[in-house]
Parts: sequence; structure tokens; C-alpha cells
Amino acid sequence: MDEPSIKIKYASELLSDVAVTLMMSGANTSRIKKNTQRIADALDFEADLFISLSGAVLSVRDRTTNEMHTIVRAIPHVGVNFEIVSEISILSWKTIQEKYDLQKVYEQLQKIKKIAHYPKPAIWFFVGLAGASLSRILGGSWLEFFVTFIATVLGLIVRQFLTEKHFNVFIVFATASFTAVSTVNICRIITDSDLKSAFAASVLFLIPGVPLINSFIDILEGYISQGISRGIQGSVLIFMIALGLFLSLFIFGYEFFN
Repeated sequence: MDEPSIKIKYASELLSDVAVTLMMSGANTSRIKKNTQRIADALDFEADLFISLSGAVLSVRDRTTNEMHTIVRAIPHVGVNFEIVSEISILSWKTIQEKYDLQKVYEQLQKIKKIAHYPKPAIWFFVGLAGASLSRILGGSWLEFFVTFIATVLGLIVRQFLTEKHFNVFIVFATASFTAVSTVNICRIITDSDLKSAFAASVLFLIPGVPLINSFIDILEGYISQGISRGIQGSVLIFMIALGLFLSLFIFGYEFFN
């Protein structure tokens, strides 16, 4: 195999890794394409990308040798890490301004991919606090504030645990919703209190805002199929949240809504 063939394959692997990392981190389709193509242009390649929720197809052409290579990559999961999205965007501009080569882009991308989320205890505390604050905004009492905090934290822990064990994302959302609402139900029975605001706020941490927003952005920018698929995914996630809530109410009773 000659040197140009090795180069084009290496470039294809690198550029597809950029696109897949952006998708896994919650970027919309337009941002994924712009960043991938910007890096490709700076490295003297042309890149054509098709991306969906489950995979990406990338064709790369070397402008020097006119060689082409197509690569298909699976997308294992989609989460949210906007720091990674931002850093890759910065990398794409640095590749142009500082004239990075393939190896330099690869090294920088590996560093970016290692960027971690906030520590879990911090996430539990602040997400729980956000949910609890929403219960107060909805007119809940201080009791509902603390119940919502506990329910949100427990639901979040279950969600993170099942996600790390690679459970189906829809099962994860239904189980986390069931856990959060069941916690509120148990507290309702123990305290003999009306916790309507806690019920409403305890599952709000699960609302798939990023897929729904990206769906709207993709459709507006002309990526209709990607936007529809993201919208359907977001809608099914909302249905699974409702399913978990319904199962908890079915088990513990729902007379308090009358």
C-alpha cells in the first residue's frame, strides 16, 4: 500500500472521529458538518458527510492526489457535553490559523475527548436543587422542595447507573421516571400530604431538551430527515417518562388528583 493511501485512510478515520464525537456530545447537524468540513479544508481535503442518529457516512478526497476514501461509523450513544462541542469548534479554527497537520489535530482531539463531566456529587446536588426550585416556582411548599430534591437525585442516580451499564436509553428514562415519582409517592404516604408540585417537578430533569431543540434547528436549516428523527427520539423519550410516571401512580394510587 503506497503512502497516499495510508494518508487518506488516516484522514478519513480522523475526520469521522470528529463528526461522531460532535454527534455524541449533542451538536446539531449543521455544526457537525461545518466543523468537520472546516478541519478537512484546512488539511487540504474535501469531506462530504451524511449523519443520522445511529451512524455517519463520510467521503474524503485528497486534493493533492485526488484519492477518495469512504468510511462508515456507528454512533454508540448520544449524550450532552457542550464543552467538547465548543473545544472542537475552537480546534477547527486553530487548524486553519495555526496550520495544524493531521497528527497535531489527532493529538488535540484525543485531549478534547478526555474532557470529563462535572463530578457526580456536584451534578446530583445542582440538578436536585434545580428540580426542587422548580417545585417552589410551581407553588410547592418547603416540604415539597425537599421531597423533590431527594426524588430528583435518586432518579438521576438510577439514570446514570443504567446508562453506564449500557441499558437501552428508553428503558433508562422510564426507570428513572418511575424511581423519581415513586419516591414522591412514598413521601406522600408517609407525610399524608398533597405533593402535586413535587410530582410535576421530580421528572423535569429527564426532559430531552437538547434533542428537541436540535430537531427544530435541523429542520429550520434544511436537514429535514435528521430533524424528524431527532424529534421522534425526543417524543418517544417523553412518552417513556410519562410511562414511568403512570406505572408509579398505578402502583401507589392516584386518588389525590381527583
